[in-house]
Amino acid sequence: MKKIIAAAAALSAVALTALPAAASVYPTAGVSAQEVAAVLRAKSLPVEITTDDAGDPMIKSSSDDLNWRIYFYDCKANRCTSIQFSAGFDLDNGMTYAKCNEWNYTKRFGRCALDDEMDPYTRYDIDVAKGYTSESMAYALDTWLLVVPTFSTFIGY
Repeated sequence: MKKIIAAAAALSAVALTALPAAASVYPTAGVSAQEVAAVLRAKSLPVEITTDDAGDPMIKSSSDDLNWRIYFYDCKANRCTSIQFSAGFDLDNGMTYAKCNEWNYTKRFGRCALDDEMDPYTRYDIDVAKGYTSESMAYALDTWLLVVPTFSTFIGY
C-alpha cells in the first residue's frame, strides 16, 4: 500500500510540474507594450519597444530572418485596445493587385496590402479592448509566426 501511495504522490508531482503557468489576465482597457513584449520574450524573440510616428508604442521584432512590427492603437494610460502585427517587403518590381488579392482570397489570417510603390505588406489585427490574456496573445503570436514566412514565400521574397 505504501508503494501505491508513493507512486501516486510521485505521479501527482510530475503532473503538477507539467502543467502550464496560469495565463495572465489583462485588464479590459487593453494591453500594454510591456505585456506584449513579455509574450515575445517568452518565445525567445527579439524585442525593441519604441514609439511610432503618432507617439503610440511600437514593438520591433523578427523571426525567420524577417523583420516585423507590432503597432498599438487607441492607447490611453499605457493601455491600448487594439494591436496590429505588420511586415513589409521591399520588392524590386513591386507586386500586382491581382497577386495581393489572391493572398487575401485564399488565406484566412494576415491580409495583404500594397504601398504607393506596390510593395506588399501583410497585417494581422487583434481587438483586445474587452479583455485578453497572455495565453490568447501567445496564440495570436503563433498565428503571426506562421503568416510571415508563408507570406514571404508567397511573394517570392
